[in-house]
Amino acid sequence: MSTRSEVLLWAQRVLAKKSAPAHELLEIAASSSSEDAQGAFHKIARLAHPDLHRNALTADDLDTVTRAYSVAAGAYQAFRGQAMQTLRMRPLKPEDIRAAAGSGRPAAAPVPVTPSGPAPLGGASSQMTPKALTYYRKAELALRRGDLKGALLQLKMAIATDPQSAFLRTALAEVEIEVLKGP
Repeated sequence: MSTRSEVLLWAQRVLAKKSAPAHELLEIAASSSSEDAQGAFHKIARLAHPDLHRNALTADDLDTVTRAYSVAAGAYQAFRGQAMQTLRMRPLKPEDIRAAAGSGRPAAAPVPVTPSGPAPLGGASSQMTPKALTYYRKAELALRRGDLKGALLQLKMAIATDPQSAFLRTALAEVEIEVLKGP
């Protein structure tokens, strides 16, 4: 089968089930990791990225491939968003606090959570130094990517610039617990 035929068949398949769950559009299992989704999307990009077929397809066929690729890209973003949602920081449970206290690290109070992670309480962000706040925001971004070690580093940098921040120490304790739990 020619590449042109393969791409057009793929595009028709995707457009036929464009309202299907993201994992089905990426042709991976529902329990797949974000790395699996990335691999699947890269495979789709190598096969069906519209720029690869600009000269080989008619305008109508290229439009079909472009729409299908857009659906697949949206499915990939949705899948990653769902996977990253489970990796965001969450409030500590009492047993986590006791475990942290038993490990020699300072016990931490629960941290309220916003859609982007823990929320500084009572103007904690206004009480942080600007540099510490920058590092804290970078830690949030690392957590959204699922990079716990990167978040840990950024929080340690934030504490180094603002050693008096109880909020940062609490966030650090929470991330350390997640790192100890492992993958």
